[in-house]
Amino acid sequence: MSPEPDRPDDAEPTPPADPPAGPPAGAPQGPPAGEPTAGPPSPTPPQGPPYRTPPYPGAPGISPEPAGYAQPAEPRRLSFGAGVGIGTGIGCGAYVLGGLLAIALISTGLVGFLIPFVIIAIVGAALMFSARTRPIGTGILIVTAAAWILVLGPCVALLAPGGFT
Repeated sequence: MSPEPDRPDDAEPTPPADPPAGPPAGAPQGPPAGEPTAGPPSPTPPQGPPYRTPPYPGAPGISPEPAGYAQPAEPRRLSFGAGVGIGTGIGCGAYVLGGLLAIALISTGLVGFLIPFVIIAIVGAALMFSARTRPIGTGILIVTAAAWILVLGPCVALLAPGGFT
């Protein structure tokens, strides 16, 4: 044999490749295909987003939405007390205007004098039916009660036929 073969047939045979990895020929085989394997279950990959979400909306932490894409904050509603204060101011203004109208209508008699104040009371009672306008209606009715007790009662008693007799 020559040190370099001219033909591939003259080359030395190569050793066989390593046998495939797996159990030896005499080892017991696993369960047949389609049957569950024995032993602990394989771990499942974590589900959900790759980042931690806050436990409740508005919690400090990473926002689930990119910056600039969050919903705008809704304006805060006024408290019930603030609504009653606004209704009280509206009621006072309404009674000032109603008083001026009552003075103009006094020539028609007692009913003409009372009409503006009855209309204000009806409007205050009508505002009580909606949850959104209930605080304003409460403030108007508070002013209505005070006006009827302190102002209108004595005025009606003085204007009624016969006076205090």
